[in-house]
Amino acid sequence: MNKYFPSKIITKKEVLELNLNYALIILNRPIQIKRELIETLWNNSLINITVDGGTNRWLNFLKNNNLENKLKHPTLITGDLDSCHAESLKFFTQTKVIQTVDQDETDFTKCLRVLEPFINELKLDHTVVICENSGRLDHIIANINTLYKNQLKSNEISRPVFMLSSTSISFLLPEGKSEIHIPECAKKLWCALMPIAGPTTVSTEGLKWNMKNFEMKFGGLVSTSNKYDGISDFVKVECNLPILWSMGICDEI
Repeated sequence: MNKYFPSKIITKKEVLELNLNYALIILNRPIQIKRELIETLWNNSLINITVDGGTNRWLNFLKNNNLENKLKHPTLITGDLDSCHAESLKFFTQTKVIQTVDQDETDFTKCLRVLEPFINELKLDHTVVICENSGRLDHIIANINTLYKNQLKSNEISRPVFMLSSTSISFLLPEGKSEIHIPECAKKLWCALMPIAGPTTVSTEGLKWNMKNFEMKFGGLVSTSNKYDGISDFVKVECNLPILWSMGICDEI
């Protein structure tokens, strides 16, 4: 049984108290998550990576919040560097730069590959990726594809990857049984299951609209804009292929 506790990622108090081993990645999208949570996630991660234009986004975030001299520099800057400004590289001059020039993969996919040697070295539990779901549908689909490709890696180098925006958290549930803990204040919000690996047989508990051995597929059934049953603390999902879980998060968290 795979168990997931999103509050351990999106709650400042729990991030501080649990002292988990995780990596933090900044992609090239506006940073709209609350400053306090971003600071906490950044300061408590074991390795911080800004990906190409995400380096500019991070520098802008620091300047806009007067944090240039208060937070540690990124551990690594990765990507093909076609959108990373010279000013950003100059500011983070002490940060190691790993240029990944392969144009057949996204910078996000290549970043996770760069991260692989650190997974066992740092005993990483998971990776948190800061990325708003806005503006570019092609980028969103590419990011989901990266999550799926990461899921296909061996267990030695594959760890859960959580995509965090200001309004949601999304991650892949592997084949088999999973439980997701639902924070109290999120129980009135939306959730979704999407079959990104092809036709997938799914059973659920804890949702308003549960499924029992339903086949989910594009061109058929997908479970967007679902809700919780309002009673259960956990949603249980059983699937025969990896499936994307996404859920709304609330300000109280």
